[in-house]
Amino acid sequence: MAASAVKNAAIALAMIAAGGVLAYMHVASQVYYPVVRIASPDGVSYTALMDPTDDRRDCGAANERFLGPVKDQCKECKVVFARCERKSEAIDLAVHSGEPVRLHWVVSSGLRIAVVGPEETAKASCDQIAGDLRKSGLRSSACLHPS
Repeated sequence: MAASAVKNAAIALAMIAAGGVLAYMHVASQVYYPVVRIASPDGVSYTALMDPTDDRRDCGAANERFLGPVKDQCKECKVVFARCERKSEAIDLAVHSGEPVRLHWVVSSGLRIAVVGPEETAKASCDQIAGDLRKSGLRSSACLHPS
């Protein structure tokens, strides 16, 4: 009887260990997309989509790094949300699939920003952000206007 109890305990421990390994593998294989939305007082909103990361903490840190300068430069801007998405939003996928662009987009290395608002204000803001990114050393930064 004691041998049977030991055997059952060993099987239970093996199953718990296997479950733990599978749970770890599932979490380790997750991809998180840092996404931030900001509303400015002039009626323009910005949705920033950053490159994915495989660690939720790194995702949160990417959002914080993005928000730091924004909060410093635009005290009146409101952070609508900053979160880590499990899947890239469809609007992000449309930019990469070659579909016609329906928004103003700042496209740079590791970062895409959708700019939405009154047409002239959104266009000017998109051009300004792309120009500022180029000046800061991100030479591939550009503004894509609706086509």
